Amino acid sequence: MKKLFFAAAMAACLAAAPADPVAWKLQNPPAAPVKAGARFNVKLLAEVQDGWHLYSLKPMVEGPIPTRIWIAEGQPFSLAGAVQAPDPQVMQDASFGMEVELYEGEAVFTLPVRVASGAAPGAQKLVVSASYQSCNNKLCLPPKTVKVEVPITIGK
Repeated sequence: MKKLFFAAAMAACLAAAPADPVAWKLQNPPAAPVKAGARFNVKLLAEVQDGWHLYSLKPMVEGPIPTRIWIAEGQPFSLAGAVQAPDPQVMQDASFGMEVELYEGEAVFTLPVRVASGAAPGAQKLVVSASYQSCNNKLCLPPKTVKVEVPITIGK
């Protein structure tokens, strides 16, 4: 009976949870065409609904699932260095029994991007992936991966 009650309570909590309390978008793409081999920065914005948070990029042993950001292969773009993250909040998490790093409200990550040296000129899409887990003070949603894209013009 207790298991049934627990399952029903969890289902009710998940049903009340938003489909995804984190909205992602790419900002500040280069306004002018970029040449093959060039580097530029884009910003990846995570807007987190009130009462929710996502964890920092730092892996924590026996801790929450960290946020991970990457540019998938198969496009004329790649990361040209480490993703720069804002300073996270550090707080004690009773669920994990440890200090964790997290973001509430919004977090803006800066991605240094390199255009492949043999990239063909013309319109392309830069596709950035982010995997993360969002939680509130009662539950964590299953980890999720999203893809966000922005048009980039490669010049001659």
